[in-house]
Amino acid sequence: MNKRLKQIQLQNLDNHFKKMCFETKPKSGWIKTIRQALAMPLGYIADKLNISEQSVNQLENNEAFETISLKSLRKLAEAIDCELHYAIIPRERSLQKIIQKRAEFKARLIIKEVNKTMELEDQKIENPENSVKLLTKDFTENLNKNLWRNDEN
Repeated sequence: MNKRLKQIQLQNLDNHFKKMCFETKPKSGWIKTIRQALAMPLGYIADKLNISEQSVNQLENNEAFETISLKSLRKLAEAIDCELHYAIIPRERSLQKIIQKRAEFKARLIIKEVNKTMELEDQKIENPENSVKLLTKDFTENLNKNLWRNDEN
C-alpha cells in the first residue's frame, strides 16, 4: 500500500474513532443491565435460546467477568432484540497518536545508540533533539514494520 493511501486510511479510522461514544461496561454486564431495564425475566431469554434459566444466568455472569465468547454474547444480544458491536478503540481515539508516540520512542532509542557509539570515538551528535524530530518525522511519513521491531517495548 502506498504512503498516501496509508495516511488516508489512518485519517479515516481516526475520524471514525473520534465520532464513537462508548460508555464503560456496567458492573453486571450489558445483557443483564438491559434485560433488567426491560423488566425481562431470565425465562424469556432461556426460551428464545432453548437453554435453561441457570444457563442464561451463567452467561450473564460470564459477560460481567469478561469470560463470555463473542458468539454467546451475540446470541444473548439478539435474544433481547439488540445488536452486538465489537470494537477495539485506541485509548486516545487516534491511531496517528499511537504512531507518533512509537516513532518518537524509536527515534530516541536510535539516537541514543548512535550517540553512545559516537562517544566511543570522542564525537557527539550536535543537536540530538533535532535529530529525534527528524527521525520521528521520517518514521511517521514512511510507515513500515520496522517501526515495531527490535526494542524493549
